[in-house]
Amino acid sequence: MTVAPPTVLAIDWIAPVAGAVIAASTLPPLLALYFLRLRRSRRVVAATMHWRRAAEDVRANAPFQRLRFSLLLLLQCLALALVALAIAQPQVDLGLGGARKIALFIDRSGSMGALDAADGSTRLAEAKRQAIDRVRGLHGGGLFAGPAPSIMVIAFASEAAVLCPFTDSAAQAIAAIESIEATDESTAIGGGIEFARSFAASGREDAATSGSAPAVWEVFSDGRIGDLGGVALRDGEDLIFHQIGSSESKNAGVGAIAVSRMPESPTEVRVFARIVSWGKVETTTDLELRVDGRLLAVTPSPVELAAATEDAATGTLIPAQTQAVFPGVQVPSGAVVEVRVTADDLLPADNAARVVAPRIGGLKIALVGRGSFVLRSVVMGLSPAAFESFTLETWDKRVAADPSSPDAFDVVILEQVAPQSMARGRYLMFGAAPVGTSIVPFGTKEQVVPRSIRSEHPLMQYVNLDDLFVASMTAVAPGSDSDVVVEASEGPMVLTLSRGPLTMVYVSFDPLETEWPFQRSFVNFTANALAWLAAGGLPAAEEPLLPGAVAAGRLPAGAQSPIVRVSSGMAAPLALLEGGRFALGPLRRAGTATLAWQGASQPATPASLSFAVNMDCQAEGRIDAADQLRLASSSIAAQPSRSASQSAWPWLLLAAALVLLLEWWVWLRRM
Repeated sequence: MTVAPPTVLAIDWIAPVAGAVIAASTLPPLLALYFLRLRRSRRVVAATMHWRRAAEDVRANAPFQRLRFSLLLLLQCLALALVALAIAQPQVDLGLGGARKIALFIDRSGSMGALDAADGSTRLAEAKRQAIDRVRGLHGGGLFAGPAPSIMVIAFASEAAVLCPFTDSAAQAIAAIESIEATDESTAIGGGIEFARSFAASGREDAATSGSAPAVWEVFSDGRIGDLGGVALRDGEDLIFHQIGSSESKNAGVGAIAVSRMPESPTEVRVFARIVSWGKVETTTDLELRVDGRLLAVTPSPVELAAATEDAATGTLIPAQTQAVFPGVQVPSGAVVEVRVTADDLLPADNAARVVAPRIGGLKIALVGRGSFVLRSVVMGLSPAAFESFTLETWDKRVAADPSSPDAFDVVILEQVAPQSMARGRYLMFGAAPVGTSIVPFGTKEQVVPRSIRSEHPLMQYVNLDDLFVASMTAVAPGSDSDVVVEASEGPMVLTLSRGPLTMVYVSFDPLETEWPFQRSFVNFTANALAWLAAGGLPAAEEPLLPGAVAAGRLPAGAQSPIVRVSSGMAAPLALLEGGRFALGPLRRAGTATLAWQGASQPATPASLSFAVNMDCQAEGRIDAADQLRLASSSIAAQPSRSASQSAWPWLLLAAALVLLLEWWVWLRRM
């Protein structure tokens, strides 16, 4: 069901008392003059001597007479009534139906960065301009301003933000609109509508107003909003959709990017990219490969993209896609790899996608315990930057002398040993149960096989445990700060623990008592665990982020003076947490963010960590503006932006002037 915008006609009076005073002071005197006017009749006299008799008749005329119909009197009364109505300053409401609370929703998602406004600016700039005009229209402006509703300003992308609660101040609402900054995030409006409902319900209104004045949500967007199917209007709510952008816009961008190192040459990578086109005509474009901003390669021939197609059953537009590969590219460890579409279009943000190349080694690892040949060989095969081996006794003495010593290593591997103190650090622990944590041992279990595996967890990437059989494992009860990754019927087999400066991956059995060390999945698991722990139990730096995400990781021990550089120019906040962990963001624009710091060595050496942020081309790449919002149970057609109310007094004065002209013409005809 398509719902037209509300068009209820309402009239507000700005100065009704002034109009009533003018009417009361002009209409009764006019009528009195007609009552008291002498009624003379036309007569023919033979001589001037008879004029004395006529004068006597005038003096004897009655002061009040019966009012007879007069077209001149009617026109004069009508002219005075129109002037009185004009002085009362009526305001005709063309679209709000008496609304007293209006929430303006400004879309600042990635698609609103399209450059198809009339002046060549972005859709967001056009939406802000129209919203500001709307606020000024709602408040009338100048001497004849009408009763203005309360206005709320909400900016929304992947999340909604209330920039201005309901206010009667036009200046405050306009300042909030002007403060909106662009993002490259996806689009969701549901949270913003819930905010508006909460603020509207918490406001205090007169009893006469609260029951009759509906809430109005006005949306300034291109209509490409992902969660509209779950949004429904409640009783008393109206929604007005102001369409921003052209309905004929087309766009092509990089939908995904990935790199993988070549086994025979660790310094070389293959770069994979998926190109997406939302245009309804065929598109060709060249692709550029850049590393840390330097152009390294261009596709030998242009990439051809078919036209986007429409699903006949659902009417959904399906973009055209193709794959591209750049093989054998020399990429330094941790470099930013970028694939760029060279074809010009209206949305620059998705023309490039980036990824941080996997790092080669670089970890400082300590091995505590028996130091078996198998585990030592696996660790050394991962090319750590530094490796040290300790017995349990020497490790306990080291930690007792300096409790912060575990922070000197990226990961500490505990093989069948449990140190006396595990208050801080990052541990990969095999076999023996940890001491002083929420993980509580309660015996041993035999002949165990995994029953539940969380394959989506970073620890389990490329790890196959189908053939794992454990003769004996330590039975433990996980605590509230634990997360079970692999579980058997007898209890957890692999779990993680995160508590302040302590992060741990605990394997409840000895791998050497199984065949697991002879399988490739053990090497993959160990590499995954070391990378996950080195990042502080947070996503690794090499994973591309979506706009709006928070980049997280861990600074090395002794890192000093961290600073943030963001290619988009938008400042990104940095929060330093306990144990050297950090949270950078949210990163709202596509590009790269680099966290740089000074190392602990003397003299201090600079170091950095980069994060790639890519727009979701599948969600935000379609930029042809929608002509309606399809809600859960209805559709709202777009309407042009217009003033909330129109002053009627100029038209009333014009009508009064026309009536006076008509009265003058009638008078001349009677002469």
